[in-house]
Amino acid sequence: MTISSGESKDKTNEYSWSTLQDRLRASVVSICISFPIPFDTEINSMSYATGFVVDADQGIILSNRHVMGPGPSSHKATFFDNQELFLQPTYYDPEHDFSFFRYDPAELKGIEPKAIRLAPEKAHSGLEIRVVGNNGNEKMSVHQGELSQLDRNAPVYNRNSNGSYNDINTFYYQASTTSEGGSSGSPVVDIAGDAVAIKAGGNRAASNYMMPLQPVKYAFDYIRRGEIPPRGTLQVVFRHITHVQAEKLGLEAAAAASEGACVDESTGVLIVHKVVPNGPADGVLQVGDIIIAVNSAAVPGFPELFGIVDAEIGRSISMRVFRKGQFITVHAMVQDLYEIMPTRTLNLGNCYLHDFSFQEAASGSASVTGVKISMDWNGMFPSYEIDQRKVIHAINFQPTPNLNAMIQVLRGIHRDQPLVLKVKDFRDPRDEAMFVTYFPQVIPPILMYTRSTATGFWAVEPVCGLLGAPEPKLGPGLSGAYSQLTTNTDDSFASRIQQCMVCIETRPVCPANGQYTTRRSGTGLVVDPHRGLVLCSARLLPNPTSNISATFGAIQVNLTLAYMHPLYPVVFVKYDPAQLTAIIPDLGLFKPDNRLCVGDPVTLLAGTNSRLKQCAATVSGRQILTTTVCEYCLDQVYINTERIILSPTPDPMEYNIGVICVDDQVRGVLLSLPECLHSTYTIKYVGLDIGLILPALSQLRASDIVPNSVRVLDVEFSRLSLATARAFGVSAHRLQDILHSAPEARSIFKVCRILHIRPTDMVSLEIGDIVLQVDRRNVEHIDDIACFDCDLVQLTIIRQGRELDLSIPTTPFRGANTNHIVYWAGMYFQQPYHTVLQQATRPVSNVYVFTFTDGSPIAMESFHRRMFVSEISKHTIHTLDDVVRVAKLVRDPNLVEFNKRVASNEKMISGIIPGRDVVIRIVMLNGEDVLKSFRTNDQYFPAWQLR
Repeated sequence: MTISSGESKDKTNEYSWSTLQDRLRASVVSICISFPIPFDTEINSMSYATGFVVDADQGIILSNRHVMGPGPSSHKATFFDNQELFLQPTYYDPEHDFSFFRYDPAELKGIEPKAIRLAPEKAHSGLEIRVVGNNGNEKMSVHQGELSQLDRNAPVYNRNSNGSYNDINTFYYQASTTSEGGSSGSPVVDIAGDAVAIKAGGNRAASNYMMPLQPVKYAFDYIRRGEIPPRGTLQVVFRHITHVQAEKLGLEAAAAASEGACVDESTGVLIVHKVVPNGPADGVLQVGDIIIAVNSAAVPGFPELFGIVDAEIGRSISMRVFRKGQFITVHAMVQDLYEIMPTRTLNLGNCYLHDFSFQEAASGSASVTGVKISMDWNGMFPSYEIDQRKVIHAINFQPTPNLNAMIQVLRGIHRDQPLVLKVKDFRDPRDEAMFVTYFPQVIPPILMYTRSTATGFWAVEPVCGLLGAPEPKLGPGLSGAYSQLTTNTDDSFASRIQQCMVCIETRPVCPANGQYTTRRSGTGLVVDPHRGLVLCSARLLPNPTSNISATFGAIQVNLTLAYMHPLYPVVFVKYDPAQLTAIIPDLGLFKPDNRLCVGDPVTLLAGTNSRLKQCAATVSGRQILTTTVCEYCLDQVYINTERIILSPTPDPMEYNIGVICVDDQVRGVLLSLPECLHSTYTIKYVGLDIGLILPALSQLRASDIVPNSVRVLDVEFSRLSLATARAFGVSAHRLQDILHSAPEARSIFKVCRILHIRPTDMVSLEIGDIVLQVDRRNVEHIDDIACFDCDLVQLTIIRQGRELDLSIPTTPFRGANTNHIVYWAGMYFQQPYHTVLQQATRPVSNVYVFTFTDGSPIAMESFHRRMFVSEISKHTIHTLDDVVRVAKLVRDPNLVEFNKRVASNEKMISGIIPGRDVVIRIVMLNGEDVLKSFRTNDQYFPAWQLR
C-alpha cells in the first residue's frame, strides 16, 4: 500500500457533526434480508442490515456482499419515513464484500434521497468518522470513531466454519466504534458526509472493519452504465506483509528496490498465501512467493495488482517474484472470475446442489471442481456422511466435475437404483468417502434455480426427466432376492426371531408432529410376513411424513406407514411381500393371556439380522410411564402406560427394539422412546406387554384400515398405595375386594392431571378422584382405564371421601396419526394432535402451525412458532382444506411471466418478487391473539400439500 500523508483536510467550518443526521437521513436505509434457500457460503436465514443511496437518479443502493448473498434472496428497504420498497439484487462482487441494489425512484413518495458521494481518496489514518446505520435494526444509529490502521489484511471471521464468507485480496480499514449487528453496509462518512469506506464487520473487542472504496468505485462506474465490471483472477489468495516481515523472509529492501519495488513509498509487499489447485497459477506461483512487479509495473498493494489483473482477462501476465532468495519471472493466464461463480442450484428432494465455488475452494485450498451439497434438509444423503463441507466428485463411478455433468449422470439412473457417491471434504483433502444411498419415494418437486446476470433475480423452473422410470420390482425366482434367510437351517427360537429382524431407514419429507427432518435408522421386527407387517419403535419413525425403506439381505424395499399407535411408542409399517422370495418365519408365538409379573424370569433378544444379543433377565418391577412435554417441539407424550422394568437393565441397547420371551413365546417387547434435542427425560426404553399391541395388529391383519384414534378419559392417572387410599375415603370392604380379585395389586389409581378442559355442563373426572370400577369390574391394572372402545363408560369413583357412580364420556385420542400437511408461505400446517390440544388454552381451529422455514416471508415478520390459525386475508380458517383454498386465491398470477422475464435476462427496475400482501390472524398456545401482515413469496416458497 502506498503511503498517504493525510495532510489535505476538509474545511470543517463548512460542516458540523450535529447536522450530519439531517443531511444523511433520507439516504440511509434499513434492509430486511431473506435467504430462502442455502447457497454457497450462506444458509437460509433472515436478518437485518444497512445500505445507502449512491445514485438517487437510478435508485442504486450500496451495501455488503454478505447482505445480498450469492444465492436466491429477497430484500426490503425501509426508508427513514417508514416507506418500504423491495430491492432488485443487481450485482455482488465475486470476491469483495460489497453489492449494489436498485429501487425505482418513482415509487418513493414525499422524500428525495441524495446520493452519498464515494470518496476513497479522503481516507487517512486519524480521520474522524461516523458510522451511520441501523445498529440492532434501530434506524439512524450514529457511532463515532477514528480510522486507525489502513493496510490490514481482510479479516477472517469464521476460521473453523463450513466455508462461511470471508473477503480476500483487499486491504481493510480498522476503527474502534460501538456499532454491531444490523450495521453491516453502513456508510463510514467524514464530517462532510462523504463515504470513505463501508462497514463490513467487527469483533468482540469493539474493533470494526471497514472495506475501502477503491474496488467499489471501480465497479460502480460500470453498474451506472448498466454493465458488468470485468473481474479477473489467478485463483490465488494474497496477503500483505510489512517490509520488516519481508526482510525476515530474506528480501532486503535495497534488493527489492533494484527490482522495481516501491519500498520508500509503501508500507509493505504482497505475498502468496494460498494457490488453489488446478487454477491458472498452480505450478506457477508458490506459497511464500513475494510479488515485486506485474507486467513491469510495481504492485505495492492490492489495488495496483488487481488493477492489472482485471484489465488482462484472457491474457498472460508476467510476474517478477522473490522466491527462496532469488528473483525470477513467471507467467500465468488470467481467468475470468465470473467463470467460477456458481449461478445455478438444483433442489433435489430438498437437497440443494450447485457448482463448487472459488470462494469456498480458496477457504480450503481445494480445486474448483465438483458439486457442493449446500444443505440436505430431508436426509437425501446419510447425515453421518454429509455436512456442509462435502463436495460430490462422482456418482455411480462417473465423474461429476460440475452440475451439468451431475444432471447428465442422474438422467441415466432409475429412481429405484442405488446411488454410489464419492465425496470429499473441501477443508480436509484426506477426508474422502464413498457410500450408497437411494432416492426417496416421495420428494418435493425437483426445481432448478438460475441467476439472471441482467437483474440478479433467480428464475425457477421444474426439471423434467431427471429420474427415469422405476425398475421392475424383484419377483419370485429372480436373482438377488433375500437369499440370506433361505439358506439358514437353524430352526431355533432365537434364530427365528433374528430372521424376522430387518434394518429400517426413515427420511422425513417435511416437519410434522413436533419432529423435524432428521434421518433415522434402526431395527424392526417382521410380525406378519404374509401381509408384510413390520413392528418398530416410534423413535425410529416419529414423523409420519417419512419415506421408509427396509433392507432384507441384499434387497432394499420401500415401506408405507400402516399405523402409529396413539397410546404407545409402537409403529407398524408395511411392505409388499411379493418383492421377496425368501420365506420369513411367521411369529405365531405371541401369548397375550398372562401379564408378566414381578419376579418372572425372561430372555431378552435384541439385534439385527446379522447379529443377535441374547441375555437372561428378571422382571424387577412394573411402573407407570409418564413422559414430559417438550415445550419447544410438543412431541407426543406417553402416559397411563405400565412399563416393564428388567434387571439387569438392558443398557446400552443398540437396536431400537427387543423381544421379551418366556419359554420360546413372545410375551413383550422392549422399545426405545422418541426423544428430541431438548428432552431431559432420562428413561430411554420401555417394556410393554404384548397384549397391549395385539389388538392393533389383529385389526391390521384383518384389514388395511385401522381407526386413527382410540377413546380415552382425557386425564392422567398416578398410583396410590392401598394404605394412602384409606385416607382418601376408600372403605376397607373395597380394599379387600380389590385384593381378592387381584392378589398382586398393591395400589389403585388416582386422577393427577386433567389433560383437556371440558365444558362446565359435562360430567367429567376431577383431580383427586379415585377410580375403583369400570362397568362394575374392579380396576386391577392401569390398562383397564387407559383406553376404551365406547363413547360412554360407567365408573365407580371416590370423590372427596364419597363413593359415586358416574357416566363419563370418552374422548377420541388421535395421537400423532397425521395424514395431511399443507405448506404455504414457508409455514407447515397440520391438524393439531393431542399433545398440542393439551397445551392449548384456546384452540380456535383445526389448523396448527408447528414451524416455518428460516428465510421465509413469515420469518421476516418475526412470527412465533407453534400457533393456531383462524383467519387469512378475511377468510375464516377451520380446516386444512380452507388453507389450500386461500393459498390458491392469493397466488400471484404474474409468477409465470416473471420467470420468463428473468430467464430471458430482461432488465427490470422493480424489486418485487411475485407474491401478495396478506393479513393473518393467529392464536398462540397461551390464548393470545396476534394479527400480522406479510407478503407471500410465490417464487421461492410455492404452496404444496402432502396427504
